[in-house]
Amino acid sequence: MDNHHIPTTGEENLAHRLSSIPEGTSPSSGLQHRYCWKSILLLSALAVVCVIVVLSTASLASGLSFVMAFPFSQIGHGLRVLSLSGEVGNAIAIVIFITLCLIPIVALLLIRKRKTEDALLILVSVVLFVTMYYMVNPGITRMATLAGPLEQALLGGMFYSLLLAYVVVRALRLFNRATAPKLGWYISIMLHLLNMLFVIVAFGVIFAQMLGAFAAFEAGNTTPGQQLGATYVFLVLHHITRALPYVLNVWVVMTVQQMLAALSAAPYSNETLAAAKKVPRICTVALTVSVLALAGFNLLQLMFASQLHVVNSNINFPVTPMLFVLGALLLTRYIAESKSLKDENDQFV
Repeated sequence: MDNHHIPTTGEENLAHRLSSIPEGTSPSSGLQHRYCWKSILLLSALAVVCVIVVLSTASLASGLSFVMAFPFSQIGHGLRVLSLSGEVGNAIAIVIFITLCLIPIVALLLIRKRKTEDALLILVSVVLFVTMYYMVNPGITRMATLAGPLEQALLGGMFYSLLLAYVVVRALRLFNRATAPKLGWYISIMLHLLNMLFVIVAFGVIFAQMLGAFAAFEAGNTTPGQQLGATYVFLVLHHITRALPYVLNVWVVMTVQQMLAALSAAPYSNETLAAAKKVPRICTVALTVSVLALAGFNLLQLMFASQLHVVNSNINFPVTPMLFVLGALLLTRYIAESKSLKDENDQFV
């Protein structure tokens, strides 16, 4: 009797997905395109959130203070209200307070193979205790030079800086011991974080600085009858040229992510070589657009200088982007040479 293999539901779904991919396109490329669009949607949502946060805060300083103090300020306010509600509420608030502050210690106890840097979690717990205590009891820090929100931002920043130090040291140890596939996964995470940082700078920090420049300009020019429209236009153009490199960097990073995905799936394929060649090309385009936009803005500003009340002159020598282009070109050469050697070896076999 012949043994016939009956495909399972998972195999049928896989076959259906593979059959739906156009001819000449590898399965990984289709997944990469869907992944790319998901990344674009997520980054677009982050950009919208940044704009909303900036518009809802009075200034860049107040926005940064809110971010640095979050969520400690809100938790501290809630615990204070609960504590003042009565004896039962006070007891519950104390239990919640102690539980929150002991979270780093609990995390330390749960780590099976502890390393030297894990001792930082004890210090993190102590700093968290101090931070939360002052958040629950605002105004007792007695920092005469700082207002209440800035005090809370300073306390939150102290905790975040220590926590970040622990995460970085711990991550470096993981990087040094990771296998090649694991390193690729770590690089993917870091590239995601880098793209998020680019979006936050472009649509958060620079947008807030633009609104601050508008407010400062408006406050300094209150004389009726002044022609201020051209100055406002050039203030917008100035901040667009500042944000443009960060937006283009998102494009560059996503291209690098596609190359790494192809390299991980099939190191010697034509798709990987094409993705590698695309990286320096995109880097070159992004860098060219950035420097030409800046030069064009400076030239245009010079032409309309007589009509402007504020002039912003920027000169930027892109050393780091140029090094990145050279690195991408070098990597492309290595991948091309490796593929050529692989093809020659396959011919001898």
